[in-house]
Amino acid sequence: FLGELGPKVTAVLVETRAETAATLEAQIGQIKAALAGVATVRPIEFTAIPEEFNQLWKIRKGLFPAVGAVRRTGTTVIIEDVAFPIEHLADATLDLQELLLRYKYTEAIIFGHALAGNLHFVFTQDFSTEAEVVRYRDLMDDVVKMVLEKYDGSLKAEHGTGRNMAPFVEKEWGEAAFGLMKAIKNLFDPKGLLNPGVIINSDLEAHVKNLKPLPPTHELVDKCIECGFCEPICPSKHLTFPPRQRIAGRREISRRMVGGRGEAPLKRLVRSYRYQGMDTCAADGLCSTLCPVGIDTGKMIKALREEAHGQLADRVADWTADHFKSVAATAAGVLDTVDRLHKLTGTPFMETVTAAAHTGTAGVVPQWNRAMPTGSGKIKVQAASTADPLAMVYFPSCASRAMGGPPREESERRPLPQQTLSVLEKAGCAVILPENLGSLCCGQAFESKGFRVQADRKAEELSAARLLASRDGALPIRCDTSPCLMRMRNTLDKRLQLFEPVEFVLQFLKDRLQFTRKEARIALHATCSTRKMGLDAKLRELALLCATEVVVPENIFCCGFAGDRGFNFPELNESALHGLADQVQGCEAGYSTSKTCEVGLALHGHIPYRSIFALVDEVTSPLAR
Repeated sequence: FLGELGPKVTAVLVETRAETAATLEAQIGQIKAALAGVATVRPIEFTAIPEEFNQLWKIRKGLFPAVGAVRRTGTTVIIEDVAFPIEHLADATLDLQELLLRYKYTEAIIFGHALAGNLHFVFTQDFSTEAEVVRYRDLMDDVVKMVLEKYDGSLKAEHGTGRNMAPFVEKEWGEAAFGLMKAIKNLFDPKGLLNPGVIINSDLEAHVKNLKPLPPTHELVDKCIECGFCEPICPSKHLTFPPRQRIAGRREISRRMVGGRGEAPLKRLVRSYRYQGMDTCAADGLCSTLCPVGIDTGKMIKALREEAHGQLADRVADWTADHFKSVAATAAGVLDTVDRLHKLTGTPFMETVTAAAHTGTAGVVPQWNRAMPTGSGKIKVQAASTADPLAMVYFPSCASRAMGGPPREESERRPLPQQTLSVLEKAGCAVILPENLGSLCCGQAFESKGFRVQADRKAEELSAARLLASRDGALPIRCDTSPCLMRMRNTLDKRLQLFEPVEFVLQFLKDRLQFTRKEARIALHATCSTRKMGLDAKLRELALLCATEVVVPENIFCCGFAGDRGFNFPELNESALHGLADQVQGCEAGYSTSKTCEVGLALHGHIPYRSIFALVDEVTSPLAR
């Protein structure tokens, strides 16, 4: 209903909390009674439903960055905050609205904190012409006059003064107070080194000089206003760049390319950005879930990786796609050989030697770790043994086929495809494998590296094979890993019924299996794709069917392994999982839905991490039929 409100109507969001339901109801009654004399456009409504009140807060918090979604590329988003005596807040709001309209800032929004008399106003500004700079200067002059002279308000309330309001500090506080401020500043900072010009500034035109541009850099991120809402969820935020800095870095590169500021500095910047911005980006897209306008910085990074590829890299990717079965088999063989070498030489030797090779080749040689998986071996399907079999298609992902085996230190020795088939057989499934399975891939491994053409080609091949195996989509298809499943849903034929492991168990197998919940404390990790598909609650639901205590570590989002990136840039995985081990202490094991994620989780959680299907296999038995 918010979009239906008139131009002179404001929405007030009030939150009240209490320890008991009775106290909460009493507080709501008091609030309604206090507002009984206020005419409202709609009846006063309260909600205790988390989904509803979280959505309201999300709308409120998204107002500022939402302006960026409608701004013209190349313009800058300006946010200011002022405060008024609360008894004048309504009139001052209307006056501020009138000023913005007078100067033709028609896209501007006003919001704030009513209890404090604090208003934020946000608008977009083009600084590329003198006329636009004059328009902006005149607006700010009138805002200052209205706030100070008409309402005796404050030019700053919640935010710091900043360069935009620095020219007006003396006007607000008076000559004597401003002189005292300058004297104190000079005592502590006689050379003017600390934040020069930010609060104490004698230049009355400072707010229209040295303006920060937001130059166009890439259509996928040009709407970003660098608000930083995305940063808390980024796996590289403590290592290199979070999404906001990745975008800001690209903008600076674009600005220098256009401005011609010297070839050598530009080359240094591009070279530094390769690692800071591109190599250490997991490209998981979780940033888009926090961005109020849905910007996926990972998509930009994958596009930049594609642009960076030369002809040789493209030819190698083409050859790999054409010979995928051999490549996957070779990878499995290498893992098995490395595992045998580990058995002969021991963990310290393997860690030392591979660390030296990894460093010496600038990350080209992957870093071995004690959670390194092994090959899966051949996949053999047994005939269904029940009278009412569930016909379905099982697609073991290429990661499960090539590296579905356990690391040497694992007590569970069966590879993931065997564990999966064990569950399916107990549930009485008539399992169908797609033909030419070894050559099939959804393209996820190619896409994440920026090989979009090859990724799409593999997706087309898989789509055709899936349609054939599923009888044109009539049969459900179960995939091993969440990241692959999400890509399949985005790229494959829409007739296909595609299911992630958790979904498949809850929808098709739950009533065909006997669950015996084990007395155990286990850890759970929802992958990026699990979160983006909204399946993290279902993952927990399934885990609670299997174990008595489920631990979901706080502030662990993307694991940072990002396919095979954790082998080549292990520092990303390590940084993303900082604090995991402390939170999973006492857990028997951890469970997830992506083989490569489980490698990094096991390494840094110091407990085994397995597919959730391994847990389902452990606690289920066939129903008596």
